[in-house]
Amino acid sequence: MMLDIRIDSVRQGFWQHVPLALALGGLVAAELTALLWTGFSNLAPTAVAPVAGAAAKSNTHALGILLYTEYLYPIQAAAVILLVAMVAAIALTLRHRKDSKAINPSLQVHVRAKDRLVVVNMPASVKPASTVAASSEGVAK
Repeated sequence: MMLDIRIDSVRQGFWQHVPLALALGGLVAAELTALLWTGFSNLAPTAVAPVAGAAAKSNTHALGILLYTEYLYPIQAAAVILLVAMVAAIALTLRHRKDSKAINPSLQVHVRAKDRLVVVNMPASVKPASTVAASSEGVAK
């Protein structure tokens, strides 16, 4: 929806890619089946030793320390990936429309008053006094 892609051109090569899509779909389905069949039985819970002074720290404080010490680089990498995704989405949807009223600043700076303003001498158009009086009487009635 954001890119306004013409769907007719996308549908032209649909049947050529169906075998590859079915093979990849079958591979993913086989992996999920194998994972669900074996389950997570090899993962045994481990006992965690209590930390001295653990009651003094909140979970939020412990999470903050963990994020900014041990997991700093993965979080920074995720932030960069999200930033690139945002910029890419904006760049893909940005298009120059013909009905846009945007002005090119470089053209605006180089404008001269004599190119834009034309002074024209015209006679004054004043209504005669009798017409003005007649129109005001008609309003009063």
